[in-house]
Parts: sequence; structure tokens; C-alpha cells
Amino acid sequence: MAQRLDLIVIDGQNDFLADGTEPDNWSWPEGGKQRGALCVEGANKEANWVAEMIDRLKFDNGGSKIKKIHATLDSHHRLDGSHNISWKNGNTGQIADPFTIISHDDVLAQRFVPIFQLGVWEGQAVPALEWAKKYTKALEDRGRNPLCLWPPHCQIGTWGQNVYKPLMDAYNRWCDLTGGWINWVSKGQWVWTEHYSAIIADVPDSTRMETQMNAGLVNDVASADIILWTGWAGSHCQRWTAKDAVDYFEPGDDEKAKGAKNEFVAKSVFCEDAAAPVVSPDPGATALFQQWKDEFLHEMASRGAKITNTKDFLKAA
Repeated sequence: MAQRLDLIVIDGQNDFLADGTEPDNWSWPEGGKQRGALCVEGANKEANWVAEMIDRLKFDNGGSKIKKIHATLDSHHRLDGSHNISWKNGNTGQIADPFTIISHDDVLAQRFVPIFQLGVWEGQAVPALEWAKKYTKALEDRGRNPLCLWPPHCQIGTWGQNVYKPLMDAYNRWCDLTGGWINWVSKGQWVWTEHYSAIIADVPDSTRMETQMNAGLVNDVASADIILWTGWAGSHCQRWTAKDAVDYFEPGDDEKAKGAKNEFVAKSVFCEDAAAPVVSPDPGATALFQQWKDEFLHEMASRGAKITNTKDFLKAA
């Protein structure tokens, strides 16, 4: 029996991938050709390589070597707690700049303040500043990224949320070839927590199912023999999705003492040429994001995953 190969593509959407150099005759929003609101430099080329890999992974006698494609979709409301337009500088009163990093101490000192009046914490309406204090503290306690204020992106129902054309075309060809369906995985609609990971929100809310561990997804993927990871950005959404999935299957100390191993990570393969990191206007932040991507791939390799690229994966000798 052929091995089951599952492909994961994290957030292959226009707002991350379109850099404005694409063909004029693509489907563009009103106003014409656009650059994605949170364009990840170089990710458009990487997306084309992923599309080419999907087309390449075919059996000589027909059908695809890829059994399932799991494609995540970042999905945001315009007024989101992690969008810069939802915050103001506490000193100037001006809207906070995109890519601003806000720590718990920043909130306590009110160097940055939410512009909305109310927030939601564990199902209860609370003053927005109270939400911000609880949320940034929870991020620190959980070891997640500090709050970063992104430009509004992947707004539900907009061009920016749509799948980048080369990927969508490759998905459609795969569906026609296999008679299968793409497993679309939406994330990010609950505005009171970041949701880099498609597995679980950065700060889950016990009253909101969409923020909880997506056990159905990870257990489905775990049934594959090979789990192939691609997606953007390698510094954020791919990184946290993979780390959360791998950690979900990490044996406890007692199990390890009896010889148990993390089979999920051992079946994982990461394409280093399909994991570009976010680029910030701040060179220091850009360097940090590149470091996060590099450290993430190094961690996965050290835990037993394989690192390859889109051109060499299952390449015929």
C-alpha cells in the first residue's frame, strides 16, 4: 500500500504573497494590481515552487502522491485586537504604527492604549485596558510572541483573504486529478486573541471553541505516513502551527523513560524554501523574525523532523 502523504500549506493568501509584480490579467480588486497588506518578501516565489511541487508529485500511472491537502486561511475582522488601527499611542493619541511590539509593561504604563471601550475576557465584557493587561500578561506566561500590531490583513470576504492564484490553480488541478477536496482550516476570527497557530489560539478562551485545540485536525494529520510542511510566515504562523502540533504529541517524561518517541515530528518534513519570514520596516525586528524562522527549523530538525526543499522532496533519482 502506498504511503499516505499529507501536505500542509499555511496561509497561502494574497495579503501575504502578492508583491504587486504579478501579471496584470489576474483577478485584482477595484483599483487594480495590489501588494498584499502584509506581504512576506520572497513568499510569492516560494508559493510558485509549492504549486510546482504539487503538480510534480504525481504517479506515472495517474493520481497524486499527495493524499490530502490541508490549507489554512487567516481570517480577520477589520477591528481586531492585533491590528494597529485598534490601538493608539498613549503619549501622542495617534493611531499606533504597524509592526509596533507591545509588552505587558507597555500596557501597564499606558504607552499604548486600545481605542475600543470594551474587550472580552473569558466570555465577560471588561474595559478594554483590562483586557489588554490580562492578554499581554497571558502571552508572556504562555511563552508566546509579544503582541505585534499588524496592518489590517486577510479581512474576511476581501481580495486579501483569497488564496494566491498559483496555489489556487494547483489546488484545483489536484482536486480534478484526485477527485478530492481541500481541507480548508480557518483561523483568527475571534478578535481578542492572536491566532498564529492553526492548532490553537495564542491565548485560548474557554468560552470560544474556535480558540481551543483543534484536535480533529492534528489527529487527522497524525494518521499520515509523511507530513509535508510549507507556508507563511516561517517566523510566525507556520512556526507556531508546527510547534503546537508537535508539542501535542510529545510524550511525557514517564513515557519517554519507557522508550516512547514523538512519532508526529519523526514523520514531519519541512521545506526550508517555503517558509519565508515576515519583514518589518524595523531592521532589528526583521533580523529577529529571521532568527525565529531559523531557530524553528533547527528545533524541528533536532527533535527528529527532516528538512528539505520543494525541488528535492521525493525527487526521482
